[in-house]
Amino acid sequence: MNFSQFYKALETELEDIMDQRHGLLYNMMLYQMGWVDQQGSPIHKTKPADPYALLSLLSCESISGTYQAALPAAAAIELIDTYTEVHKDVQNGRPEQYNRASVWWVWGPGQAINVGDGLHALGRSALFRLSNSGISAKRILQALEILDEACIQMCEGQYLSLSHQERFDLSIDSYIRMAENYTGALTSASMALGALVATEDQTTIDAFASCGLKLGIAYQIKQDINSIWGPGADTTVDPDILNKKKGYPIALVLNNSDTKTKRELGNMYYKRVLEPSDVKIISTILEN
Repeated sequence: MNFSQFYKALETELEDIMDQRHGLLYNMMLYQMGWVDQQGSPIHKTKPADPYALLSLLSCESISGTYQAALPAAAAIELIDTYTEVHKDVQNGRPEQYNRASVWWVWGPGQAINVGDGLHALGRSALFRLSNSGISAKRILQALEILDEACIQMCEGQYLSLSHQERFDLSIDSYIRMAENYTGALTSASMALGALVATEDQTTIDAFASCGLKLGIAYQIKQDINSIWGPGADTTVDPDILNKKKGYPIALVLNNSDTKTKRELGNMYYKRVLEPSDVKIISTILEN
């Protein structure tokens, strides 16, 4: 299925939201979105399309036969996703994202936090554009509640992800709980918002939210696998691994391997700082 029409419509919606915003703060936001360079000059968009916002449009279309009414919801999800990326780059000390310097690396952590907070506010305000599609104030408030709850859950997920870095007793249940919040909350909210625009039937909205949660967990597992064995993993070390982030493959081995293997992994993770050469050793242990 060709999703280009969805992404083009979403891009137009985001451009309309950002069109009246001027100044360095908004240039930094557009830089994070991959639309401008460090000087604020337009460039060929560099940020790859994430699936989160697309899920809102697909959910709405699957119920109503059209996706256009859900564009404000999809824009809100995209802006929230972008805000979390800015903050995660700061928290994880990631100096580069999408093959160029992160916002905090260019303008400092303080400004990066400011950029993230601004994107969060823009994401919430984007939902008010649903009124242009005839969505009632009551349902817009419900949409805001869904989005805010997802943001709170994502903060919980990030807390769990960071706390797992210094732990070696990570159970599969603990990993799944982290993935539900860390990634599942946004995919769940995205599908729920798309359904909310298309129908007032709460059972249907809840079903889409549940589907999104499960998709989010699966997507997080896929990302964890790709960080170790995905495209480019042979030449580029994922900073998350150097920061001792424990993804699904590591959780799986910790819970299903023998004592010798656990000890080998433990010797690596008890090191104060992981080096790129250590990642290859960890990868080999996991493969074995």
